[in-house]
Amino acid sequence: MSHKSVSKLLAIFAIVGLVISLSGTFAQSFMIGGMYKVSGTNPNGSRYQGSVQISQNDDGSYTFDWSVGNNYSGTGSLQGNVLSVDWGDTYPVIYNVKNGGARLEGTWGNGAGTEILYK
Repeated sequence: MSHKSVSKLLAIFAIVGLVISLSGTFAQSFMIGGMYKVSGTNPNGSRYQGSVQISQNDDGSYTFDWSVGNNYSGTGSLQGNVLSVDWGDTYPVIYNVKNGGARLEGTWGNGAGTEILYK
């Protein structure tokens, strides 16, 4: 085998190794579900607290049941690390999934309200 062939082969192995190591970095497994505490800000600036129960459905979607003074329900879908929840308002709640699903940081009301869910 020539020196060029060996160099090309080593370069291919290096690239394959890099791709494999990076795929483990980007592929995350989220454990979304259970009871979360809620801390949020309404679009008018007032604050609220409460809880939300999140359950994963057979089709991969999520059911949300909030108790924050009033009760609300919604259905969410996960794309990467973004969880979008339709709760009957014009705009969905958009969460960024953090810490493997132990913390969800979101906005609602077209970005005017904020909400953090944490276990």
